[in-house]
Amino acid sequence: MKRIKVIKEILLNLIITVGISLSLFLVNKYFSLYLGIQNLGLMKLFTQLLAYLNLAEIGLSSASTYALYKPLAEKDYNQISVIINTIASLYKKISLFILIVGLLLNPIIPFFIKDKLKDVNIYLYWSLYVINTALSYSFAKYSVLFTADQKFKFVRLIQGESRIFCQILQIIIIIKFESFLIFILLLILDNIIQFIFYKIHYKKYYFNIFKTKITDKSITKNLKNLFWHKLAGLIVFNTDLILISKFISLEVVGIYASYQMIVQMIITLINIILSVLRPKIGKFIAENNKEEIFNCWRNLNIIFLNISILFSFCAYILIDDFIKLWIGNKYILPKQTTILIIINLFVQCFRGVTDVFKDGSGFFDDIQLPIIEAILNFVFSIVLLYYIGLNGVIVGTIISNILIISIARPVLVFIKCFNKDWKDYIEVYGNYLILLILSLFGLNLIIKSFIIFEINGWIEWIIYAIKISSISGIIIFIVFLLNKEFRNILKKIL
Repeated sequence: MKRIKVIKEILLNLIITVGISLSLFLVNKYFSLYLGIQNLGLMKLFTQLLAYLNLAEIGLSSASTYALYKPLAEKDYNQISVIINTIASLYKKISLFILIVGLLLNPIIPFFIKDKLKDVNIYLYWSLYVINTALSYSFAKYSVLFTADQKFKFVRLIQGESRIFCQILQIIIIIKFESFLIFILLLILDNIIQFIFYKIHYKKYYFNIFKTKITDKSITKNLKNLFWHKLAGLIVFNTDLILISKFISLEVVGIYASYQMIVQMIITLINIILSVLRPKIGKFIAENNKEEIFNCWRNLNIIFLNISILFSFCAYILIDDFIKLWIGNKYILPKQTTILIIINLFVQCFRGVTDVFKDGSGFFDDIQLPIIEAILNFVFSIVLLYYIGLNGVIVGTIISNILIISIARPVLVFIKCFNKDWKDYIEVYGNYLILLILSLFGLNLIIKSFIIFEINGWIEWIIYAIKISSISGIIIFIVFLLNKEFRNILKKIL
């Protein structure tokens, strides 16, 4: 029954994610058509700048979710109340900080933009984006509580339905009024809708939680370490568009962001499974020994390696034709740039399982790694940007991803979370590397004869995508059958 429940949650999450993604792609398509690629670049720039303001959150959701697993399992409402009141107080302070600092940043917004903008409302747009971000923290404690309480299905339903509804309204507004202002106001409406439904659910089912002035100091202790992880994540994944806007142009921001949007959709699809499994893994870690936890990680990780190779390779083959049909030929990047984007996509897809086990184990002490990661990414991106432009920004991210995310962090997780050492890491990841190389060799050898160089419509693209995905999936599956661990997992499933 538990497996059926998990599958249902994953399917529901998949449906919601696909719905959000489709409506979001339409939003971006009509935004670029009616408001221009420069405004699209401005919107994406604002999103990345706001990510730095969100640094004020310093990983509070991760720390509080981890803290809630045990008391929720034991129905300890005294401790639950302490944790909820602690994070509610912190989120209020975060919201106020973001609002004040964000509004004070208005005068320096043009510094991040190389182009000269004619729209005098840029400061108003930025201010509304700041207000919307601050508002999102008014209901953050609810989503943390519901997710930790194994009610991610409800959280996802509210998020999905509200977002899809508001995105449909945005499309109508863009086409009918061509208004960036109303577009942003609808982002605020989305947050208001979510707040109302979360509040109703909280009052109905969590009446045992009471107000208290006692605080949980373990949360604030973990926040100090999580801050560095969040900072590194921001620098690695939220500086690209800022650097491109500052040193290249907003138009290139809009084009690159379109590719990133597809990449993010794929990562979101991967995270559908992880988001459903995350609270269950947290509970599993709390109830089992290190060896059982390690075996569970290995089983999930090799499955996600399979999925990551499949998604990344298919994205490489299909992404340019998708961009052409979606927003036009002039928005297609050089193939070399696409390859670099796909390499980062693979790392992002594959890192998920290890990150979930790391957070579920409460291991937040590796603050030296995110600092090194951030420095590597920023320095290499700046230097390489000067020599090879856009590709340099992406290569900087690849370097930090491989050295830290794919090597250093897993080694530490092996040591701290699994009681293993670097030799075990080499053995496991060495096998992964062999599977990756064999898969890419097989794909490159066989898929060539199935590649179509001219796609003229969506129906043709969908048929092509199904064919490429099916053949690629079969090839990767056959390669993975060479691995004993993968074969054992299949036996368990069957």
